[in-house]
Amino acid sequence: MELNKPRTKRQGKHGRTAVEDPRTHCVSVRLNDEELAILNNKRGTMKKGEWLRCAALDKLPPIIPEPNIKKWQDLAKSASNLNQIAHWLNINKQAVINEQQINRIRQTITEFRAALLGATNNERNAED
Repeated sequence: MELNKPRTKRQGKHGRTAVEDPRTHCVSVRLNDEELAILNNKRGTMKKGEWLRCAALDKLPPIIPEPNIKKWQDLAKSASNLNQIAHWLNINKQAVINEQQINRIRQTITEFRAALLGATNNERNAED
């Protein structure tokens, strides 16, 4: 292996370009029907090789239990809204914020806090 081998750029997810060493080594594995079924069940929508590589390197994505997916999505939406507010405030440091904008910020923070605590919509409305 060359020590001064140039690194290549690889197109990553979402159009980001990541600099990394190219994957040139191939490892194969044989599975019986039962093992393949277990692998397919665990990998979900990931490709088999990708899942095996991630599993071997302890880099598997977190598994979200089915009942929590909706809450996870709600929390992600609230976190995104909060991030957009923080971004806007950082860009517009000299801007004057009106009462309606302040109320929207308060509402988003309240929703984010409730989502973190696992409150339901009824519980959120009772606080207001």
